[in-house]
Amino acid sequence: MQKILPKKELKSFIERLMKKHKVIAPVKESPTKFRELENSEDIKNLSLREITVLSPKQFFIPENEVLLEFKNGKVIDVRKNPEDKEKNRIIFGVRKCDINALLVLDKVMKDPLYISKRKKTIIIGLHCEAPDKYCFCNSMISEEGSEKGYDLFFYLHKDNYYISIGSKKGLSLVSGLQSVKGKDEVIKKIKNFRALNDKGIERSYRNKIWESDADKCLSCSACTVDCPTCNCFDIRDELDANLKTGRRVRSFSSCQLRSFSRVAGGKIFRESRLARFKHFVYHKVVYYKKHFGRYMCTGCGRCLRVCPTKIDWVNTINLLNEIKDADNKGRMKK
Repeated sequence: MQKILPKKELKSFIERLMKKHKVIAPVKESPTKFRELENSEDIKNLSLREITVLSPKQFFIPENEVLLEFKNGKVIDVRKNPEDKEKNRIIFGVRKCDINALLVLDKVMKDPLYISKRKKTIIIGLHCEAPDKYCFCNSMISEEGSEKGYDLFFYLHKDNYYISIGSKKGLSLVSGLQSVKGKDEVIKKIKNFRALNDKGIERSYRNKIWESDADKCLSCSACTVDCPTCNCFDIRDELDANLKTGRRVRSFSSCQLRSFSRVAGGKIFRESRLARFKHFVYHKVVYYKKHFGRYMCTGCGRCLRVCPTKIDWVNTINLLNEIKDADNKGRMKK
């Protein structure tokens, strides 16, 4: 059972949502990004085909977030009652790769602030109509078929949106829309331009081919900033000039920074760019999957788009497998 919404009525549908919820959606700016809709003009500027530079991760793990506050000699733990500070909200237009990214984060982010944001957020997904040359999400699909990760999911077919329902919260938003049966044909698989074959990558950790990618790496951490599943952070205490008030802040960090693996005494466990780069790739494709049974990477391609030196680790993995296949065929002939 699905619901149907004429494409021409999408604007009025979102306006209805905005009356009771804070609505966040991709807006065509420079660049296209997710932000809160404030008026009807924002709705007109919705960008439903372009891939946003950043994922909705920023609304669950902010770049900077206060954990504790120090006032008049007392410590206030902001995390104790996070529900009181969060408003109900809807994030509209989330692509499948970014929905899967939230499912990945759910496995590791057990922080009360993150959990509160997730509980108070309704996810409305949108089928990807225009994947680009960097997308490879079909290669990273989770095998956990029971996890949909969305409350509603919109599929555009001709002049209508067909809406799959993933939760009771989602159903409450579309209960007044017409129901329709037999429209499963509009639920199409996303057509990617490329694929990733990670077969045998674990045995290729010491292959020299990784050095060609690492030599181009600037350790700028752009890949991890744009990645929808990277969740590394640093914690610092900030003291105000009056020496009486301050706060403990959690901030984005990156495994690609030399300082990230520094410990007491000054020891740095990933001194080289090569070690840091391989850790990024293997964490996404191998390590996380060993623990949780699914890839950490969701194939959104953002790390490839944003890299200033155009490092393409997906191509590197595929090349490794081509070399292995060729070697195996050679051995069989002998």
